[in-house]
Amino acid sequence: MSDIERLRVVATVAGTHSITEAARVHGIAQSTVSRSVAAAERLVGFPLFRRDGVGVQLAAGARPAIVLIERIVAEFDALRGMNETRAAAIRIAHREEITLPGVLDSAVVRWNRESSILALPVVHTDPIAALRAGDAEFAAVWNSAGLVEGVATDVLTLTRAGRLELLSPMDPSPEGRAFLRFVR
Repeated sequence: MSDIERLRVVATVAGTHSITEAARVHGIAQSTVSRSVAAAERLVGFPLFRRDGVGVQLAAGARPAIVLIERIVAEFDALRGMNETRAAAIRIAHREEITLPGVLDSAVVRWNRESSILALPVVHTDPIAALRAGDAEFAAVWNSAGLVEGVATDVLTLTRAGRLELLSPMDPSPEGRAFLRFVR
């Protein structure tokens, strides 16, 4: 497994709070996820996670490192997307504090393995504005409840806190339609 793939696994653990879920998302063994976390912790020189009875939580002070890891993975994917044999990326805008749910994270990983077009989660201060401006093909937002005009809404996950939704143009590009079918 490459270093970038290890960092991708660590970012998934941070997002899902689960070694088991990260293993499922990436199609690898739990022991491989644990080794990836240990390697990343050796690399940065401090613990990134603490294990408790509920799952895996960020260790104290680890959030800035996780943000950098997520940025490194996204920048690597963007760099890989510059390859002339690959078409432009499908960008999924989300706010920094929104962790993409396992269902979407898993779909992005599988899509990027199988498709010539990359799917890239990108942090944006206003994902809906990014969608409207054409800077992103999708926006992941909490609780729009269909109140955003001119966009289609797919519910990604329901929790007690609300619902995380994937917004898209009413008439997405062919690549966007293919990605939506893939996610659903």
